[in-house]
Amino acid sequence: MNIRKISAVIAAAALTLCMAACGADSTREGGTITTADLAMLETVTETAEAEDFDGEENTSGNGAADGTRTIEDREGNLIEVRENVQTIVSAAPSISEILSGLGLANKIIAADIYSADVDGIDPSVCTLDFYNLNIEELTALSPDLIIVSGMSMSGADDPYAALKDAGVNVLYIPTSNSISGIKLDIEFLAGYFLAEQQGAELISDITDAVNDISEKAAGIAEKKSVYFEMGAAPYLYTCGNGTFINEIITLAGAENIYGGEEGWLSNSEESVIAADPDVIITNVQYDGYDYNEIKSRLGWENISAVRNGAVYCVDANETSRPSQHIVGGMYQIAQAIYPEIFAE
Repeated sequence: MNIRKISAVIAAAALTLCMAACGADSTREGGTITTADLAMLETVTETAEAEDFDGEENTSGNGAADGTRTIEDREGNLIEVRENVQTIVSAAPSISEILSGLGLANKIIAADIYSADVDGIDPSVCTLDFYNLNIEELTALSPDLIIVSGMSMSGADDPYAALKDAGVNVLYIPTSNSISGIKLDIEFLAGYFLAEQQGAELISDITDAVNDISEKAAGIAEKKSVYFEMGAAPYLYTCGNGTFINEIITLAGAENIYGGEEGWLSNSEESVIAADPDVIITNVQYDGYDYNEIKSRLGWENISAVRNGAVYCVDANETSRPSQHIVGGMYQIAQAIYPEIFAE
């Protein structure tokens, strides 16, 4: 594994459940994103992911004489693929969404609580709390495979060691913070389950959206400035460079007011007011929250976005989960910034 990959793996140590919860918590009472929740997130080096997607990863696998396959996982390790997987436990909604897109939703016998809204998955099986692992509960399920989002660990640091000792196969997928990384996740899982055609279709949809949005944005002369809010006041949270949200804002022909900073980060009201963004977009959604409160914040009435009525709310799940559903989020963000260009 080269140094660039190692750096990407280390950066991906933060669990993607925090990222998923940005959207999923929004559907639960009291689910405001807090600094403590999101501070766990770290930037995955976009360059490393892009290099992987350019051809370093082998998801097709090499067949052995005994019929087993070995493929390179998302951390660059050669792993053996266990055939005939019939029961899967998914630890994150982004994983559940990708599996559903690959036609594997019927194999999911248990999932995290945030996967309950994923198409094709029985909400009654989405009851697991992966913040507080119940190893006995997972062992009793006897799954063929558990797919976990986050960096793999070993020894005493591995919360799944007991399951592995019991013969349960645990598959790790690092957090992806770029569009190319999301494509790699889909490609890898498609290769693992021999669902290459379905995976290629999902990847093609993402590529088509990227091309369409970039083509429409090519003629934009004056770029609008954008503030993207992921955590409501008083615990403001946003994103900088090295995140797929920043990538989408740039792709749409605009500029993120926090584009000069890195990763997912807490921010202040004062810095937003000083930046005076043309557009404010939020994906904060939870019971009882009305995003229009942004317009009534003290001192925000003079921000261009508030003054001109350019404050928008986009779907939390489609703009926080690293799966193929980011396509919907891409268009929502682009339409919020330039409705006259991305009206359709």
